[in-house]
Amino acid sequence: MKKIYLFLIAAIFVVAACSTDEVETFDDHNYLSFQKSELTYTFAFEGKDITSKEFDLPVTYAGRFFDKDVQFSIIAVDEKSTARSGADYEMVDASKQIIKAGTNEGNGKIRLLRTPALQEENLTLVLAITANDNFLPGVVDTLTVTISDRIVQPDWWDYNYQRYYLGTYTKSKLLLWLEFMGVSDGSNPLDTDEYREYVWYTGYTAPSIVYYDYAVRPKVAEFRRWLINKKSNPIDETLGVPVADTLGEF
Repeated sequence: MKKIYLFLIAAIFVVAACSTDEVETFDDHNYLSFQKSELTYTFAFEGKDITSKEFDLPVTYAGRFFDKDVQFSIIAVDEKSTARSGADYEMVDASKQIIKAGTNEGNGKIRLLRTPALQEENLTLVLAITANDNFLPGVVDTLTVTISDRIVQPDWWDYNYQRYYLGTYTKSKLLLWLEFMGVSDGSNPLDTDEYREYVWYTGYTAPSIVYYDYAVRPKVAEFRRWLINKKSNPIDETLGVPVADTLGEF
């Protein structure tokens, strides 16, 4: 008799689990997520006359495309932030928080303010997606933005950069890489169609950036030669060895 009871309980559990999966997976809601949970911005590459920056907050959702532009909602979580509203950042008009028709990704906006304090310490701003008529918060519903006015490790210097391409981050290596690639604003030199693509993986709510090794690795090899032939392979001020000797396993 115990075996029958156990079988019935197991059957009820399986049915309940399947029903729950159907509710969570096959509903009519669109769940909006930030494409990353952390981003970094520094004013260090901006001219001294730049006192604010309208900063992009990439978002995405899995679901049917809208046939019109739709708004989404973002708020600042002040109790989790060291940045202060009105002094270190400003919310922008809600009309700028939109996803264009026929796509499932867009950019939210926040205005970051440049203050003298940013030259001494980093500030953090925590943002959250909130529900509205178009979207519910997805898996990555909060984003931490680190704000600075110093040279800091950018969020794009990720695992691939660390292991396969440029090795351990240092300030001097970053500046040399940007100089070699002709980038003056501190943005990721590999963030172009020549070097990367966005790939959706099953079960993920945001696309992953995948670099084309066949394009990146020859460029890093060229960077190594440039360091040796054009820059006399300078000593990395942090690692204490020639920069060309600290690049990744490519």
